[in-house]
Amino acid sequence: MSGRGSLCVLICVFFFCCALKSVFSIQELTVTGKDLKDCGKQKNVCVMSSADCLAASDVLTATPESFVNMSCHYLVHEESFTCRWIQMSEIRTETVSTFIFRRTDDVYCPSILNFFSRFNLTIKSKSVIDQKEQFSDVYPVYMEEIVQAPRPVIMSVNVTDSSVNVTWNSGIITVTKCRIRYKHLNTESWTETASNESPFVIEGLQAFSEYRLSVSCAHESGRWSDWSDETRVKTSESSPSASLSLSYYVASDGNSGVRQLLLLWKALDVTDARGLIRGYEVSYMPIKQPSLKKTIHTAELKAVVLVRAEEYEVTVWAFNSAGHSPPRRLRVDASRSHDVRSVKGLWVYSEGSSLRIRWDRDFSAVNVSEFAIEWSAVTNPIRKHWQRVDGSTFTARLTGIEPDENYTISVFPVYDSLCGPPTSISASLQHGALLDLDRFRLVNVTQSSLVVQWTWKEAKPRVNVRQYRLVLEGAHGKESLSVFPDKQQHTFDQLHANAKYSVYIQGETTTWNFSKASLDVNTPLIDYDEMMRFAVPVVLLLLIFGIFSVSSRTIFREYFFPIVANPRYSLIGRWLLNPHLKGSGKICVLKLESLFQFDQQEKNFIQVERRVSLISEHEEVIPSKISTTGEGTTLWKPNSDAHAPFSLPEYVDLPLLADNSDYVQTGQISTVVHLSEKTSD
Repeated sequence: MSGRGSLCVLICVFFFCCALKSVFSIQELTVTGKDLKDCGKQKNVCVMSSADCLAASDVLTATPESFVNMSCHYLVHEESFTCRWIQMSEIRTETVSTFIFRRTDDVYCPSILNFFSRFNLTIKSKSVIDQKEQFSDVYPVYMEEIVQAPRPVIMSVNVTDSSVNVTWNSGIITVTKCRIRYKHLNTESWTETASNESPFVIEGLQAFSEYRLSVSCAHESGRWSDWSDETRVKTSESSPSASLSLSYYVASDGNSGVRQLLLLWKALDVTDARGLIRGYEVSYMPIKQPSLKKTIHTAELKAVVLVRAEEYEVTVWAFNSAGHSPPRRLRVDASRSHDVRSVKGLWVYSEGSSLRIRWDRDFSAVNVSEFAIEWSAVTNPIRKHWQRVDGSTFTARLTGIEPDENYTISVFPVYDSLCGPPTSISASLQHGALLDLDRFRLVNVTQSSLVVQWTWKEAKPRVNVRQYRLVLEGAHGKESLSVFPDKQQHTFDQLHANAKYSVYIQGETTTWNFSKASLDVNTPLIDYDEMMRFAVPVVLLLLIFGIFSVSSRTIFREYFFPIVANPRYSLIGRWLLNPHLKGSGKICVLKLESLFQFDQQEKNFIQVERRVSLISEHEEVIPSKISTTGEGTTLWKPNSDAHAPFSLPEYVDLPLLADNSDYVQTGQISTVVHLSEKTSD
C-alpha cells in the first residue's frame, strides 16, 4: 500500500507542476491603413474590429505578464505597421490578437500610420476556446523612431578566385548605411562587414569555394531592414597551392629485369586544390639516361608504370583549369625492395546502407602513417572512390554503396613515401564479403598437435557473415581464433595424447552464430614420428657398431695378429715334410724343345694338372695321357692308381722359356720319362 501511495503522490506532483508551468508562443501582427476603423463618437480611437470600441471606452485591466518582449516597426514604402511579442499563457490555446490605437487629439484612422505620427498602442488577445480577453500595457509609439528600411534585393555578383563583388537595390527610400554578411557553405558562423554604398567587394575568400551572402540597410536614425534573400556564389578557380603527398611501391617478377612501379598519391584538400582537379601528370626519368624520360596523364589517384632495376626521378603534378600545382619529386631506386607489407585479415560486412571494412589490428610491419582505401563497382571500374584513414585504426565505413552492385575493395598501407602492395576483396551490400569457406579437412595429427586446412571460394553466402572463427573443443577446454581469406591452415599445439577433440568453423552474424564445417579427431597414444625418432638412431647405431666390429677384426688380424702359414695345408708342404722322402742329389730335366714347337705370335703357356701324393722311395710317378686344351695348354694327369689323398688341383702357369732352356726340379724320381717318346700316345 505504501508503494502504491507513493506512486499516486508522484503522479499528482507531476500534473501539478505541469499545470503551473506556463506555455508561450511567438505572435506577430501587421496592419495597414485600410485595416483600421473609426469608433464613431470616439474620434481619437482607431481599431481593427468594431467590437474593440466598447473595450476602448472602459478602463482596461492590463496583464503585462502575458505580453513579453514586444517590438514594433514601420515600413514607409508599404505603409505597414508590424509588432512582434511573446504570448504567455497557462494553457496552450489558440488566440486572436488586435490593435487599439489611441491619440490625445482627433485623428482620421487611415492617416494615423504615417512617418510623423505618435500614439498609444494596446494589444488585445482573445482566446478562441473560452473567449477570455487579455490586454497589454499601453505602449507609446513614435513612428519616426521605428521606421524600418525596406528589405534590399541583391542584383548581381561578380567573382574572382578570392573575391566577390556584390550589388544590391534598396528601393525608392534612400538609405544611409548597409551591412553585408557572408559565410562559407560548410560553416555556421557569419562574417559581417559594413558599407555605405553599392556595389561592395568582399575580399580574402578561398578559391573555388561556395559562399552564402545577404544584405541589410537602414536610415540614418531608423531601424535595420530585414536581411535580403540569401544568395549563393562560388569563387573561381586558381592554380593548386600545394604539392601532392606521394608514395611508391616496387613489384618484381623475379628473374626479369622489368619491374612495376606503383605510384600512389593523396587528393588535395579543397583549400589547396583551389578548383576542380582535372587530372594528374606523371613524369619518370632514369637518372643515368635522361633521354628516356616519359610522361603520362591520369584521372586516378594512382599510376602503375614499367621500369627497370635502376634509379628514377619521379615527378607528379595536379592540375585544374587555372594551372598546375607545385611539383612533387621523388627519387626511386627500382632495384631495391622495402618492408611495407600488405594488410592481413581483410574482411567486409554490410552495416545499414554502407559497408564496414576491417583488417588485422596487429598490423605492425612498420609504423604505418595511414591506410588508403580504394573501391569501385564491378560494372563501372573506371569510377574509383578513395578514402584515407589514420594508421592507428583498423576499420572504415564506406558510404554511397548501391544495393544491387558488387564492389572491389583494396587497402594500401602507407608509410611516408613508401606504400605496400594492396590487399583486395569483393563485397556487396546484401551479402557482405563475397567469399565462403570450402574443403575443410584434417592434414596431420600427432600425439600433441593437429593441423587443419581449408580453402576459400567466391560465392554469395546465404547470410551476411561478420567473421569466421576456427574453434577447437576438447575435454581440457576450448580454443578459438578468427580466420580471414589470407589464412588457409592452422596448427593446434600442446594437445593431450589419446584424447578426443572436435574442430569446427563457426560463422558469426549480427544476431546469431552457425557451424560451417566440423571434424572429430583422436590424438594417438604413441606418435609415428616419435617412434621413428627413436628407431632410426638405434638402427644407425647398430649398423655403425657392426661395421666397426667387422673392420676392427680385419685390421687386428692383418696388422696385430697375422695368421702364420701351416705347411700341412699345402701339397708341397706335405711332400717336403714327408720323413720317407730321400733325395739323391740328381737333377731331373725336362727337355721341352723336343715336345712342342711354340709359335711366338700366339699366347703360349703350359698348364700341368697333377695329383701329388707322398712318394716313397720305391714308388714311381707314372705319367698319364698328355692332353692339349685351348691354345697350347697341356694337361698333366697322374696315374689313377696312385694312392694319394684327395686334394684340389694345382695349376701352374709356366712362362715362355727361351730356346735350350730347362725346367729343373730337385728330387729323386726313379723313372725319367722322355716326353718326345710318348707323343704318339
